[in-house]
Amino acid sequence: MKQRTRFDELRESLRMQQSYNTITRYGVDIALDRGMMGTIRRFFVELLYDVPQPARALPVPAKVRLMLQEMGPIYVKVGQLVSSQAQALPDEWSTELDKLQSSVRPFPYDEVEDIIQTQFGAPPEEIFATFNQEPLAAASLGQVHRATLQNGQEVVVKVQRPYIRDQVKADVGIMDWLARLVARRTQLAREIDLVNIVDEFGSQVLTELDYRGEAYNMFRLDQNLQEIPDVRLPIVYEDLSTATVLTMEFIDGIKITDIDAIRAAGIDPQTLAENAIRATIKQILIDGLFHGDLHPGNVLVNRSDGNIVYLDVGMMGELTLRQRANMINMIMVLQQGDVRGLSQAMRSLSKPFREVNDKAYERDFDRRMGRMVGKTGIPFAETLNEVLSVLRDNGLQLDPELTLAAKSLMQMESISKALIPEGQMMTIAMPMLLEQVQAQITTENITNAIKKEATYTLREVAQRIPNLQEATLKWLGQYEKGRLEIYHDTSGLDKPLHDAGRLVRQVIVGILLMGIIIGSAIATGIAAAYNIGATYSDLFATIAFVGYVSASLLAIGIVIALVWSLLRD
Repeated sequence: MKQRTRFDELRESLRMQQSYNTITRYGVDIALDRGMMGTIRRFFVELLYDVPQPARALPVPAKVRLMLQEMGPIYVKVGQLVSSQAQALPDEWSTELDKLQSSVRPFPYDEVEDIIQTQFGAPPEEIFATFNQEPLAAASLGQVHRATLQNGQEVVVKVQRPYIRDQVKADVGIMDWLARLVARRTQLAREIDLVNIVDEFGSQVLTELDYRGEAYNMFRLDQNLQEIPDVRLPIVYEDLSTATVLTMEFIDGIKITDIDAIRAAGIDPQTLAENAIRATIKQILIDGLFHGDLHPGNVLVNRSDGNIVYLDVGMMGELTLRQRANMINMIMVLQQGDVRGLSQAMRSLSKPFREVNDKAYERDFDRRMGRMVGKTGIPFAETLNEVLSVLRDNGLQLDPELTLAAKSLMQMESISKALIPEGQMMTIAMPMLLEQVQAQITTENITNAIKKEATYTLREVAQRIPNLQEATLKWLGQYEKGRLEIYHDTSGLDKPLHDAGRLVRQVIVGILLMGIIIGSAIATGIAAAYNIGATYSDLFATIAFVGYVSASLLAIGIVIALVWSLLRD
């Protein structure tokens, strides 16, 4: 993340105080609105404010939803991500957080008018034949209004919330500061690289604020989905789109999980589920370019023709060819019930964030996943969540792009479950996956893939050639001057050389001590055997004996020190 200025710090301080006040206010409200205290509180509210009907206590999930909406788009995004995992939430929480995907407080029309006037130099009434002042829907980063072009074409105009960029930057700065604080104090946050996760999330949200990137994503994704029947994206009108305003085709759509409205429109839910799954496979596992936010509010069903239409493609994910191949392998071994194969596939998809014991990982994976893999009736999302938990407990994690792909697959399972409650997404997906993989294994596609990889390699080599040329010319210059300098990094040899030197010194000391001991013993023996003159005999024998004893004691001390050093190491 780039260096923060004093203005950024001031803005983040004010925003943090605002967020703190909001959380405190809702927290106190939730704490006091319980039992007898809540009854007394509502009684005085009715008495003091003369409300027309008895005050009703809102459930805690509803208050949390309102708090997230008031706190701003970053927190709404977090709530939307949580709500997409409906199978892991109690029903009341799932229902309330699901409202974040379509029920966000709109901003006034006069601000919409000011933004369009700034972007196009004219008010909405002059640019469009008609422009509905009431928003059609409001989202965390903007809201959409229905309008009509001068040629009569119905469109929707997506307008970014005013001052939203400054607010998002402040929230991202706060989250980054909190992540760094937690990382300094907890080992787990450092191990999972919490700081980079928050940076990735913040960068993604800031990228979504440029609607020109979203328009380009819509074009790319629509091109890739041409082969999938009845799945598309809205038409974008580039001459009426900027970084903060996006004009696109109006879709008279139904939320894809609204099963009653879908049936009322005469659309077959089974066909919808199959088309949605086929499109998801194509995006994630075949093309590697996929919609990264597949919550039901972003997937509509066109009421007139039954087409699936993707909205809000600001968050996109991209996978490499190797990542896609590994994910296909993972899904296939999962479907086959091969626990060992699944553990190997997930190991190839993940990277360590601490030292990994591979044998312990294999044992843990087999123990925890053996009861789930290959068993019918267990949702894919539940299995994948447990797999991710095993990886995390053993010091492994997926790349952010792979995590996003896994989330999209789980969101698609939630959608397919709403459309066909009795069906299993993986059972439906496997024939489609095999069909699409086989369709891609052609001579032309393989040749194109090889050419692409070769092009990337040559481009990398070309970028390094100037450095090689510069180094070669430098070597020639040194040669002409009669000297050639070679730099050799020996920093890695410092410890081995130090250990070797210590070993040599110990060997030399040992040899000397052994010589003293042997020499003293010989001298003592000679003095005793030949009875050297009385004047010197006792002195010579005493010196030899003292030398022998001293050397022996010193040798014993060195041996004890060496043994202690070995035990300590």
